[in-house]
Amino acid sequence: MLKKILFLLFTISVSVHLLGQKYTPKEIDSLGKIAAFSMTNKKEALQLLFKYVDIAGESGYEKEEMYAMYRALTVYYDMAEYEKLIEYSLRLEDYAHKLGYPFFEMLAIRMRAISYMKLGVYNKSESLLKQALEKASKLKGDEMFAGKGSLFSDLVILKSEMRLSYDKSTLVYLKESLKWYNKMQDKDKKEISLIPMYSNIGMYFSEVHQLDSARYYSRKALRLSISRKDTVNVGFIFSNMGSYYYKSDEQDSALFYLKKALPITKLSARPYQLKDVYDNLALVYEKQKDYKNSLFYRNKYKKLDDSLRNVEKMAVNKESIRDNETSKQQSGRFYIILGLILSVLLIMVYYAVRYFKRYRKERKEKKQKEVVISDLEDKMNDAFEEVVQLAKSDDPAFLLRFKEIYPEFYKKLSETYPFLTSGQLKFCALLRLNFSTKEIAHYNHLTIRGIETKKNRLRKQLDIPSHEDLNNWMMKF
Repeated sequence: MLKKILFLLFTISVSVHLLGQKYTPKEIDSLGKIAAFSMTNKKEALQLLFKYVDIAGESGYEKEEMYAMYRALTVYYDMAEYEKLIEYSLRLEDYAHKLGYPFFEMLAIRMRAISYMKLGVYNKSESLLKQALEKASKLKGDEMFAGKGSLFSDLVILKSEMRLSYDKSTLVYLKESLKWYNKMQDKDKKEISLIPMYSNIGMYFSEVHQLDSARYYSRKALRLSISRKDTVNVGFIFSNMGSYYYKSDEQDSALFYLKKALPITKLSARPYQLKDVYDNLALVYEKQKDYKNSLFYRNKYKKLDDSLRNVEKMAVNKESIRDNETSKQQSGRFYIILGLILSVLLIMVYYAVRYFKRYRKERKEKKQKEVVISDLEDKMNDAFEEVVQLAKSDDPAFLLRFKEIYPEFYKKLSETYPFLTSGQLKFCALLRLNFSTKEIAHYNHLTIRGIETKKNRLRKQLDIPSHEDLNNWMMKF
């Protein structure tokens, strides 16, 4: 208690002095780290970080100003304030672009991708992560190593959020992430990055039931986090260890580590991590036939889960309005239906929590996420009309815009038939949009005979039977 009081007094004292004195960039950077990674009261941490942003800006410390902005994003993430995180990340990205700092542009894009991941908008999240990877590839030294390491790790987390099973491609991403982190020259930043990296590799081996490897990497993460006095990651690692001991049917060990994780996770103010601890405790107690404690933690899990869902719904709603992807009437109808679904689920969970297996719950959560994604995908009419108009005007931007709207079709086509030229890909895109031979000839200023010749050549290259309609083939591809 005494240490906490002294720490608080120190933070307040430093903040007061900062307002009246000129501090070095190193001092401002150090104070920003303390606020973001050591303070358990996240609201107070945000207030301090915003002060450091102002002070660094007034002093002309551009890099320290953007670091403080980035750390504010990490605090928003810890608080599950995804709407504010998205807005502030756009501000950081624009500011970094204006000043010529691609590293901070990459960080802003990455944090926005993580927000969409948590909101269940997986396609947008994956697109942003790949955009951030392109930015990272143009960086140099530790900035590139740290950027690529974190982004490959994020792709693994995205796969987990989408409930996709772990496979060899997951391990490839993890090894890529570890490779880039190990290239870092700054020992302090390298160790900070390796702690969650080792923990994620441990989680992978736990999921594929290679428990010896899971223990090995989790203990590496634990030793490193303890040596660095990184209590936040210690709680995360304890939680992961509890999870894989549960899977290996060592319930006493699982309970031991989960109980150690619980108080640390509460203090770290990371709601999603705390939700996982509650969930795993409920499962362990249920396995031990201690239904009283199982129900106690299941109710805590549901209460926190419902709270986070409400935050997610609000963020998704505002993002939809900002992007003109929905109308007020559709939005109202959607949330009424979603509210009814959630109410029914809450009633079902309340009366049947002891008897439902975990995979049933995950299926319901997945369906809820699919409702959000389906609703967003249904609102692409404006984008469709835009790409059709670009095609009709033979605009050079047509193929690029088509690629953005139909990424899966474009990727599959170009990877399956890598020999296709840019002109042939554009021709395939027009067929995918169901343009007739006459329309393609008209809008591209060619003859109908010339288009027919192109179609016959394409059939031979792609080995498409003569009786198969090319437009239908493209739309089914």
